[in-house]
Amino acid sequence: MDTFFSDWYYLSIRNIKLIWRPLMALLPPFFMPIFFFAVNSLSLSALAKVPGFPDVSYKDFIAPVAMFTAIFFSAGNAGIELVQDIQSGYFKKLIIMPINRLAIVLAKLTEVAVQALGQGLVMLILLLLWGVHFKTGFLGILTIFAILVIFAMAWSCISMIFALRTQNARLVQSMFILVFPLLYLTTSQAPKSLLPHTFGVITSYNPVTYIIEGIRTLTINGWGGPDVGYAFLAAGGMFVVFVIITMLSFRKALK
Repeated sequence: MDTFFSDWYYLSIRNIKLIWRPLMALLPPFFMPIFFFAVNSLSLSALAKVPGFPDVSYKDFIAPVAMFTAIFFSAGNAGIELVQDIQSGYFKKLIIMPINRLAIVLAKLTEVAVQALGQGLVMLILLLLWGVHFKTGFLGILTIFAILVIFAMAWSCISMIFALRTQNARLVQSMFILVFPLLYLTTSQAPKSLLPHTFGVITSYNPVTYIIEGIRTLTINGWGGPDVGYAFLAAGGMFVVFVIITMLSFRKALK
């Protein structure tokens, strides 16, 4: 057991150092969420006056989406880094050494969690400067971060699965196209009551919907209601399922 935690620790340190290499690579995941938030909060602000819309400003309504996308856009980098490790031969060296495979995966997820916390904190500061209010205060913000970090690790597992099964950086990068349907086939831009029926049904089957709704509840409503619990169930369920599939994908990488 001591060896397992030692492997996890040292691999995590190595992976965390990769976050800042190169530093400029961290800018795009910030620019796009800030751009979409600024444009939408200004151009779609009239939606807040539509009957049936929650009694909040539109910027407060979509603030959770900005925090979510800041992490969503970058969590897939774990797969690209894994492909680089495979192509450089570093990954095979890890495999032939007496290192638990779960420690390898958890070390990569630790990197993702650290990056998610850093990017989420910067986005939080920008939203506060923009005038966004979080009704649940400091504890609510901590809960939001917990949900986002769990989801970030789950999403990064998907990119690692692609990396392990394809070992191709271009194919892993192409996963980026999944971000937009998963994000916009939700209640990210308007409450479900204002969406067309068919679109509303689709959002009900998208786990990202429950994560956004949980974060939104903590932002504009408070602690009441089941949305926060559903958000943890959606993020936690994705995390467990995709960690298991990631472990199984090691078989493909070893062929």
